[in-house]
Amino acid sequence: MLAFIKDYSLDNLKNKLFVLYVLNITDIIFTLLLLNTGFYIEANILMISAVQSYAASFCLKVLLPAILLLYVFYRLKSANERQLRNSNIMISGITVVYAFINLSHLVWFSILPLFIMNS
Repeated sequence: MLAFIKDYSLDNLKNKLFVLYVLNITDIIFTLLLLNTGFYIEANILMISAVQSYAASFCLKVLLPAILLLYVFYRLKSANERQLRNSNIMISGITVVYAFINLSHLVWFSILPLFIMNS
């Protein structure tokens, strides 16, 4: 696992971008599911109005990140070793943040039955 994190080869960075994209998709799915329960609110002030519409949520959390991550990968193809190493640090950091966000969603799902029982 540590080797995967430290490796900044183009192929490994492509895999990390894919993992980041999947975490981004699960974030919006979990968010919308939790919001539909009526027990939760959107904590991200930048997404409050976007989650009111499935179309806006889809565009902001599915289409836009796909385009941006493809662009990043395209740019990484011509990056030098230092740029690849720095990109690896940033991509890994962002992935850790999204992993924690998804983990928090799973925690909220696990305590949801307590809210339902007490309402």
